Amino acid sequence: MTTGRPTSPGASRRNPVRYPYRCTKCRAEFVVSRPASEASAATYCPTDGAAAERIFTVPEMNLNRPPATTPSLPSSGYSHHGHSHGPGTSHHSH
Repeated sequence: MTTGRPTSPGASRRNPVRYPYRCTKCRAEFVVSRPASEASAATYCPTDGAAAERIFTVPEMNLNRPPATTPSLPSSGYSHHGHSHGPGTSHHSH
């Protein structure tokens, strides 16, 4: 039986995956830290012991990172399809 606590001492330190749950009886929400391999294990409310259901949420996004930049081609030419083109103007057939 899993309650709103880690499944074993140190489980949250080895793999700090946090899963939100809601009690099906009292509707209390709580978080369980457990290894990803135990994500689907039965979980029970730490308040009343009733079965709990996992709350699926949108993954957190890191909004504090710098914006992505657009890559540019190198000034010396570029390569594609297994061959390269130099900066010159000579043409060749494909």
